[in-house]
Amino acid sequence: MVTDSPPPLPPDPLRLKRRLSLQGGGFALLLLVAFTGSLYWGVAQQRAADHRGELHQIAASAAAQLPLVLHETREAAGEHKFRGGIRLVTPPGFERLRVQWFDREARLLSDQGGLALPAAAAISAPPPPGREPIWQQWPGGLGLWLPVEAHGGSRGHGAGSAPVRIGYVRVALSDQAARQDLRRLRRGLLLGGVVTALAALLVGRRMLAGAFAPLQRQVEALRRFTADASHELRHPLTVMRTLLATVPEPQRQHGAFPWRELDGQVRTMADLLEDLLALARHDQGEAEGPNQMEAPRLFDLLELLEDLLHRYGLQAAERNISLRLSPSPLDHQQPIRGQPEQLQRLFTNLLVNAIRHSPEGGTVALRVSSGSRRLRVEVVDGGPGIDPKERDRVFERFWRGRDQGGHGGLGLAIARAIAHRHGGELVLGESRPGCCVLVVDLPQP
Repeated sequence: MVTDSPPPLPPDPLRLKRRLSLQGGGFALLLLVAFTGSLYWGVAQQRAADHRGELHQIAASAAAQLPLVLHETREAAGEHKFRGGIRLVTPPGFERLRVQWFDREARLLSDQGGLALPAAAAISAPPPPGREPIWQQWPGGLGLWLPVEAHGGSRGHGAGSAPVRIGYVRVALSDQAARQDLRRLRRGLLLGGVVTALAALLVGRRMLAGAFAPLQRQVEALRRFTADASHELRHPLTVMRTLLATVPEPQRQHGAFPWRELDGQVRTMADLLEDLLALARHDQGEAEGPNQMEAPRLFDLLELLEDLLHRYGLQAAERNISLRLSPSPLDHQQPIRGQPEQLQRLFTNLLVNAIRHSPEGGTVALRVSSGSRRLRVEVVDGGPGIDPKERDRVFERFWRGRDQGGHGGLGLAIARAIAHRHGGELVLGESRPGCCVLVVDLPQP
């Protein structure tokens, strides 16, 4: 159970503002795309329905004229003066229309209009038998075959007799006007969408900047206070440590005053101030950009890790903890480009954390591997692990979990900050009783 852990710190306003900008912009873009898409789809469907309705009306009018066309065709066939082959003149406005009348054998009787029909078999072939109209679509137009039936009019048959097929009507109508309208609509929607997106982006940025300005000023003031206070407190703490160092050892052991406890608390406070200064420098460097980072150097990471194991070997030996590094720097090299001092602090924090949480007689292992131009370092200890409910709080500042003493709760936060400055990441891997793995992922040169 975690006790006396401070609540999580509020997120960085700059990162929060960027995240809200991206989320708000993405949501607004999604709404805009959905609106324009539904509007275009609705207009296109309505335009297609109007086109079909217009074609159906023309076909119905042409079907009403089929008996007259049949009558005139029979008269022309019976008189020699009509055998010269009549050529119809296309009236104005009929360039986008074609109307054809056929007899019951689907022979062409009359043709009107200037729309050119394609030579495809699906367009030119006679319609199949049936009573339902047949729609035909091709690039550039829409056609309709309409069967025409009439009630028998011979002697002995009234108007109520069974209908008889007397022919067909085919009407074709160009859809170029509809296509042009839809193209203009697409251009208008695209232009309007771009203008709307830019306007929403500018207005949203101004609104977010105005809303986050007070919070950003407060966070900046808090950062400056942390850095200034840490810097100013270093001098009196140094003096206190110097004075405590002058106390004779017999007086420390036999005196009534708790000199050792005081010296430990002063050291803890000094370490906490150093951590606060490190975080303040990181925040300042992050605000100023990556160009403020010191020039990186190329070095062997395995040698750095081996030096750390030697440095903390005595501390681990006090609790009979074994420190292991694989692979050995004698057999392999892992070149990396970065700041050795910063990366040394990163892995120092992880190593000290692993030693602190490992049981007596346990093992702390550092496993290094590489692949796909990435370097992976795993720090494994045999501690109690992290409760799954607390995984998200491991890297929070001042969070100490079950361990309430001995450190200020900033080590892992500093380690993750250094990893980010080097283009990498620090995450919690496997965590269970008896095994806890912290994974550092860094880019290779």
